[in-house]
Amino acid sequence: MKICYVVDSYKPVYDGVVRYFDCTIPELIKLGHTVTIVCPRIPGTKKTEYPMDGLKIVRCFTPGWYVIGYYFALPNLQMIKEIKNADFVMVHSPATIGIIGGIIARFLGKKVGLFAHQDERIIIMEMLGRPKWISDLSVTLISRLFYTLCIDVFFCATERFKGKLLDHSVPEEKIVFAPFAIEDPKFHPGNTDFDIRKKYNIPKNAIITSYVGRISREKNLPNLLDGIDLAMDEEPNLYSLLVGKKTDDEFVLKDRKNSDRIIFTDFVPEEELPSHYASADIFTSPSLHESSCFTVFEAMSCQVPVITSHYRHDKDIIHKENAILVKELLNPKAIKDSILLLIRDEKLRNKVAKSGKKLIDSRSWRNHAKITLDGIRATFDK
Repeated sequence: MKICYVVDSYKPVYDGVVRYFDCTIPELIKLGHTVTIVCPRIPGTKKTEYPMDGLKIVRCFTPGWYVIGYYFALPNLQMIKEIKNADFVMVHSPATIGIIGGIIARFLGKKVGLFAHQDERIIIMEMLGRPKWISDLSVTLISRLFYTLCIDVFFCATERFKGKLLDHSVPEEKIVFAPFAIEDPKFHPGNTDFDIRKKYNIPKNAIITSYVGRISREKNLPNLLDGIDLAMDEEPNLYSLLVGKKTDDEFVLKDRKNSDRIIFTDFVPEEELPSHYASADIFTSPSLHESSCFTVFEAMSCQVPVITSHYRHDKDIIHKENAILVKELLNPKAIKDSILLLIRDEKLRNKVAKSGKKLIDSRSWRNHAKITLDGIRATFDK
């Protein structure tokens, strides 16, 4: 089968989307399929690339608009050609070329899927600075028209996004749940390839709480930072590492009582990431719009106890054995209480860490690929 992904992010950008492709595409190819990725052309890249047997990268025209780490792109003739030659088209990011790609695919009579992994309302309103009524109208048009008229099957990796699809009146029988996995051997307990404490001048006996991801408002970082600051008032031996590229400085620069123990690393090379996870005592992921994202599972793979959102969390994590779940994410005190709970209860901390690792070790990318392919094949039987 020839599968064409239409996506707004690919290498040399390195984010969760790219990590996903690095893990799933080799499995799809091993199972006998070929993959084409249609994405924006980033400066310095070629129009067409062949990174491995069975994978083709096609880059569309980019007008130069660059917002919060993403390049806008417009379709070109090569994109239309790749969609025409595909057996199945997967829209991986509705904006900006995803919607157009899905419409073209439907016009050409192709089966079309959508992998739901981002909240367009948040992107339009909070990240692009548009009023709420514009974001609501845009998302309503996307869900009522694009979802209904163009998409045959929807894929998601978390209960959070399954719930969002149901909120948009997507029939449950059209939703395929395919959970993520972490099988990279570099993500393991005790990874000391890089001495993180020495690098950031953190005392050896200090307690480290960490966050990995984009340093931006939609990740709920203002409340996380305030919660960490409150926890530090009660735990003078607590340090915090926030690992990721800054896209919003306003809340980062806020004067906090314990700012000297809150460390922003900025971008960290891929090879150093596992050591940043493994060096932490607690991992925090308080996003309002994500739940079981890559960073949560990478932390679990390094046997670090996780604090994340309770809302619409995956069914196999929705208890204290696998993660500490916070219900009031907008309340810094609730985040503080969860951090202090793990700091002060070593038995619970170890239990959550070991249970989380056992959970993520039970998942595989091969299984994810097979579930995805089953969902694709089902569209041809209808």
